[in-house]
Amino acid sequence: MGRESRTGTTENLNDKDGPMTEIDAGEPTPETCLRVAREAAALAAAADDMALSAACRSSSRTEAHREEVMHAVHREAVEAEGHAARAEQWAADPSMPGSALRYCANGAVDYAVRAQEAAGVEATAAALRTELERTLTPQEHAERESERRRAEAEQEAAERAATGMDADNRHLARMNAYLAESIVPALGWTAGHVRVLEAAETGRLYQRDGQTRQAAERGVWSGGRKVSRERTQDLRAAGYLAAVDAADGARVLVLTPSGQVALELARLHPAGLYESDKAAYEARYARVAKRHKRMDDKKAAARRLPSMDGSTVRRYQRPVTLAEQEVRAAREAAEQWEGEGGYCPGVETPAPAAESTARCPCCGLRKATVSGVLAPHKPTRAAADDCPGSGLRPGVEPRVEPRVEDAPAAAAEPTATPVDQPLLRRLFAPRAAREQQPAHDVRTGIRRPQRVLTPEERERVQDMPLLNLQGALIMGITDPVPNASPMSEDAGAWVREHAWPAHFQPTENRYPFGFHRWSMCERGTCWNCLSGRHDICVHRQKGGPDVDRNRDWVTNHQGRTVAEFIPRPGGEPCVWWCRCECPKDEPAPARPAEKEKPAPAGPPKAPETPSVQAAAPARAPEADAVQTALW
Repeated sequence: MGRESRTGTTENLNDKDGPMTEIDAGEPTPETCLRVAREAAALAAAADDMALSAACRSSSRTEAHREEVMHAVHREAVEAEGHAARAEQWAADPSMPGSALRYCANGAVDYAVRAQEAAGVEATAAALRTELERTLTPQEHAERESERRRAEAEQEAAERAATGMDADNRHLARMNAYLAESIVPALGWTAGHVRVLEAAETGRLYQRDGQTRQAAERGVWSGGRKVSRERTQDLRAAGYLAAVDAADGARVLVLTPSGQVALELARLHPAGLYESDKAAYEARYARVAKRHKRMDDKKAAARRLPSMDGSTVRRYQRPVTLAEQEVRAAREAAEQWEGEGGYCPGVETPAPAAESTARCPCCGLRKATVSGVLAPHKPTRAAADDCPGSGLRPGVEPRVEPRVEDAPAAAAEPTATPVDQPLLRRLFAPRAAREQQPAHDVRTGIRRPQRVLTPEERERVQDMPLLNLQGALIMGITDPVPNASPMSEDAGAWVREHAWPAHFQPTENRYPFGFHRWSMCERGTCWNCLSGRHDICVHRQKGGPDVDRNRDWVTNHQGRTVAEFIPRPGGEPCVWWCRCECPKDEPAPARPAEKEKPAPAGPPKAPETPSVQAAAPARAPEADAVQTALW
């Protein structure tokens, strides 16, 4: 059955659509607003009459209070009746907006509630607010949601057409604009400085014979338009430009990362540039002038352009347009592998190994097998004949004959394994292919030569700060042994000084033999063996060596991680076994005998007192009594 609601609509209690999952307030009808306003005004008038009647029956003791209440209720009732009267007038005026009636109805209800509360009666007018909040039906709610999404989509399409960027990059562009408003005025630049950086951005700015010019063509370092040499020198001294040697003695000026960021910020906020060099100099002078500085120092500091700190360079992030995103997506899709959604032409997709693996009794590592026979691999012993890499079946004791030279030709030929792939496949193999590599057993002890420090090296180790010394002992880099490398030590030192990022240098310099240069297999002796406690060797206690995770990270010039790097795609382990000669998988050696501690010296004896002739000679105090008195 249905019931007539106070909003003038018929609601079915047993709706076929079931209960509404979402509740939202809709716009009430004009008739509902007028009725609610009248009812609210009537309730306010009733409260006013009650307050007036109570004031008439008041005694001398309550007269002042009831009169004050009467005036307060009357004020609220007058306001409620005024809102109801305006609702009647605005309903007859077709020029009034539709929300005007709801405004009047809400106002009348509010004043009626205040009048009832001031009169001290039940605030029944508050129930009228629900009449103004009609519950939307599911269909109406769906229509409103569709309309909202349609409006958002139209607005997003219009903004994309105007800016060429999506919402995230538009937000990034606004953040860059705010950053430019605070950074550009502090640079102390003029439009001439921006023109110099724009010339460098083209790649045609060069220096030759003391002059700075912009070449007509890239690669032709002769002639061209002259560029201010003073501004160029100032920008280069501040770190915004860098010089690169070119042919015929010319030096090409290119933008540094801070120079590129400063140029982008100056383009975003050109109002922060100064009109003339004099105005820019005065602004820089006002920033650097301090009372404790001499006048010459102030002027010299004002003539220099301020550098941009690294935090500002990192805060700026260039927004990417939609066209650039499409080009990047197409390039990344072409570079991906087939197993991850793309295809790389010319490289075969790796397949899972058809056979299992077996442990080589010589090197102790698991190697691939072909038809149950251990495949040939690189020997790890001094003599190649001692490594039974071919002709050995899993679970069979190594045989002396037939030897490798006498093995059949089929067994002597190397068999391709999943590891023997081209370099491109090894470096960028899909994750699925990397996970198919067999696990290697690293618990077999490996003997490696131990480094003996020279007196000079020992002195360098002893001069380390105590905290760094403890870290070096734990990591085993107090006596590392470098692997064979085609690069000389001088070339490696040059690479570490000029090619390594700057944030590597402080940590590298804290240790006598460096920190970042050592891999896991190049570490030396554990700290227990260095102190003579071979019975508690670190790797004896662990039951195995420390194994490298075979993961590294590629960073950009700002130190941010951009890609994951796998040094050994085949999964070969890189382990650290303590280089001491103590056995790692045999019974532990005896604990060294403790050194005998010298016997503690007894308490000092009291000096002998000279004998004197007396009736009762005094005794010298005992040693314990002397110590007690002293302490």
